[in-house]
Amino acid sequence: MKPIQLAASLVLAGVLTRPAVANPEEPAIELEPIQVRTASRTTETTSDALASVSVISAEDIRRSAARDLSDLLRLEAGIDVVRTGGPGQQTSVFMRGANSNHALVLIDGIRVSSAHTGAYAWEHLPLGIIERVEIVRGPRGSLYGSDAIGGVIQVFTRMPDAPFLRASLGSHASRALETGTGFALGAARFSLSAGYRELGGYSAQNPDGFSFHPDDDGFEARNIHLAGNGNARAGDWQFQVTATDNEVEFDQGISVSEQVLASLSLDGQWNERWNYRFYAGWADDRLSSDFGFFTSHFDSERIDLGWENRLRLEQATLVFGLDHYDEQGRSQSSYFGSRDNSGLFALWERDRERVALQLSGRIDDNSLFGTEVTHHAAVRIAVGAKTNFILSHGTAFRAPTLSEQFSPGFGGLFAGNPALEPETSETTELSVRFEFGPAAELGVAAYRSRVDDLIAYSGPNFQAVNINRAALDGLELEYRNTWRHWSLNANLTLQETEDRSTGAELLRRPEQKSSLRMTRQFAGGAWLAGEWFASGDQADVGGVRLPGYSLLNLSAGLPLAAGWTLEARLDNLLDHDYQPAHGFNGAGRAAYLGIAWSP
Repeated sequence: MKPIQLAASLVLAGVLTRPAVANPEEPAIELEPIQVRTASRTTETTSDALASVSVISAEDIRRSAARDLSDLLRLEAGIDVVRTGGPGQQTSVFMRGANSNHALVLIDGIRVSSAHTGAYAWEHLPLGIIERVEIVRGPRGSLYGSDAIGGVIQVFTRMPDAPFLRASLGSHASRALETGTGFALGAARFSLSAGYRELGGYSAQNPDGFSFHPDDDGFEARNIHLAGNGNARAGDWQFQVTATDNEVEFDQGISVSEQVLASLSLDGQWNERWNYRFYAGWADDRLSSDFGFFTSHFDSERIDLGWENRLRLEQATLVFGLDHYDEQGRSQSSYFGSRDNSGLFALWERDRERVALQLSGRIDDNSLFGTEVTHHAAVRIAVGAKTNFILSHGTAFRAPTLSEQFSPGFGGLFAGNPALEPETSETTELSVRFEFGPAAELGVAAYRSRVDDLIAYSGPNFQAVNINRAALDGLELEYRNTWRHWSLNANLTLQETEDRSTGAELLRRPEQKSSLRMTRQFAGGAWLAGEWFASGDQADVGGVRLPGYSLLNLSAGLPLAAGWTLEARLDNLLDHDYQPAHGFNGAGRAAYLGIAWSP
């Protein structure tokens, strides 16, 4: 049986069956409402959101004992993750078949994607600073502006209130250490944490790679995180500062990156009906690479400012605000580019007994390409007490990157184009959510997206031009259930992608993928968890088609005395051989053992 067929069977088995372990004398377990704020830029539950939303919680992260956030993202419906080599190597995240720079990434509300590439360096995000991750699939250009074509992923950083320590050792000469503490100064609370991770690694490429060398490619990463919150007359304030430093080896090369992200927000209310939020952020990203025959250096900086409001009307809710960002980038003195963008947005929602309606729109004014208008409409219809249908239609866009606009290219080839227009998209989605009792949910979503004016390098000099189009169609199935000491999360994604200029399938986006996660909680706080992930075959560079593969991972935790917990993770238990991308090695079987402490 093919990996995707086996995984799909496991998903459907989880949906259609429930272990006969329930005791009628035990109280019924109810799923806790999950709060999110990314889908509509205001706080709501996932069941109230008129969008396909999922959350990776702090508990999910802890019980997975994962090494990287990408290991958890690939288990989510509608998300494909491609890492070209081992941990620390370049990682691309595709949402609903769209390009990796078609997913807006926020950390505590601040844009963090590169001004040069438009994509975010997921491989440099320390897992230890994360409190939770909110994932919104589908266009959100009407609320956030550029980049939110495939969806939005927002990371919220943690603020521990007590000392903690976590250390681990494992395969590929892996070792990691995280420590930190929380403390109070008067009525204000603060936290300070730091992390270090080192990996001897394995060869990122195989003989099919463009610069193959059989040496091990490791990496070294350091991070520090400072956060605080408190109360003022104007409202509740909060800040965070994160600095990371990463050194990554690649076959016959090395890259060094430094990132600093700072954010400050103030939440308050004008009156009982009107809440507001002011925020500011600064992101600085520096990357240097040396491959002997070729060196590069990129610097980028972005300043974010925003004002959000939520006004509760008689029978509706109005969310509105404005935001502004300035960004600039430089590449080894070969080019320097800068631009600014201002946006005005509004969302109106009315929720009656069985029908909810949401309308939103946004106007962006960019200093380089002018004005872009996006809109979104969604309606939810309840059929009975346990079934909801949601129909939505929305538009989105992606602004050209500074590299696509200003890069001089190489020897006159692959040069940027200041006259580029934004890439635009239009998406229609129909979804249905079922509740089976108090502790089980099933969601099915079907979508159709069309992306126009895609930027490609074409013509005799391969200059950047708006020339390509893409069609993205898909079906997502999600199921979760909790009974007694067990929890189950399963999903199945079917998608078709097409480059409408050539008729070819888009690269590195499999037509099917599936995952199954089960966790068993034991008395005393111990747990055992299993993950099964399967991906279908996919097209890759040079006309190559990579075969599908599956991975089985296990994790466990055992509380000891005095706040200590023993943690373990086993990746790729069956030691399957696979390529995440043509010419790049996937990780074989790997084991990690760690110890964690908190009072």
